[in-house]
Amino acid sequence: MRVLVTGGAGYIGSHAVRELLAHGHQVTVLDNLSHGHRAAVDPRAGLYVGNVGDRDCVRSVLRDERIEAVMHFAADIEVGESVVDPGKYYRNNFGSSIVLLEGMRESGVNRLVFSSTAAVYGNPTTVPIEEDEPRAPINPYGRSKMMVEMAIEDFSRAHGLGYAILRYFNVAGASPDGTIGEDHRP
Repeated sequence: MRVLVTGGAGYIGSHAVRELLAHGHQVTVLDNLSHGHRAAVDPRAGLYVGNVGDRDCVRSVLRDERIEAVMHFAADIEVGESVVDPGKYYRNNFGSSIVLLEGMRESGVNRLVFSSTAAVYGNPTTVPIEEDEPRAPINPYGRSKMMVEMAIEDFSRAHGLGYAILRYFNVAGASPDGTIGEDHRP
């Protein structure tokens, strides 16, 4: 399968790229390298340096690479920053995701894996958190991710988009061979 991984130069995205390649998929990465690192992209994957919020870029990559599925990891992720600069999070996390969803629809790509966050649960009523716990985020980061989830659900109902949403937190570790891992600066 030909898979586009947005944010594929980032921490989680670069691991997903390696797993996809290990299972025989053709992988293309779209990353603006604002938080990701070119060196984290497996050389067997194609790399487009660009922004998910750029309509022309997204359409070109989907069309030129004949993408069949998307794994969407590109996002800003700092909770504290989201409180100080919420516009950045709504613009990048939500706005760019809408551009991607529209590009996918226009290109006939109807499979999506979305990297969300457990922050969509806010202060959960039960622990451990069950998947059907109500979404009640308490910061702009969590709300921006919840808004993307809601848009994906609406695109699914309206256009038949097949999707999976991953909600995790406190991801840690490196690849078993030690060549990629978390690399935040500062």
